[in-house]
Amino acid sequence: MRKIENDCYFICQRLKEIDPSYEVFYKNGRYEVHSFEQVKNSYCFTVPFGELDSRTIDFALKTRSSNREKIIAEIEKNNQLLYEKNIKDQVNLLKEGLCL
Repeated sequence: MRKIENDCYFICQRLKEIDPSYEVFYKNGRYEVHSFEQVKNSYCFTVPFGELDSRTIDFALKTRSSNREKIIAEIEKNNQLLYEKNIKDQVNLLKEGLCL
């Protein structure tokens, strides 16, 4: 694991503006963000992109634990929409089957 302190888009510094304890590391071809203020485990997240760019900042902001309630609500809303779509699709398939 290699610590990244500087990058061309200043992502490491911008992450520290979100949380001063954030540190970026490069491991096995991927970037990981750690916080050594966390008890037992410093791992926060793996950057889901091949490089450090503004998407990393957006991802860090979205996945912060302070946004937990919002993320859970978003997941539940999405699941409800998928459920309703599946029901509607099944009803349409039944209607098509009965009409043939």
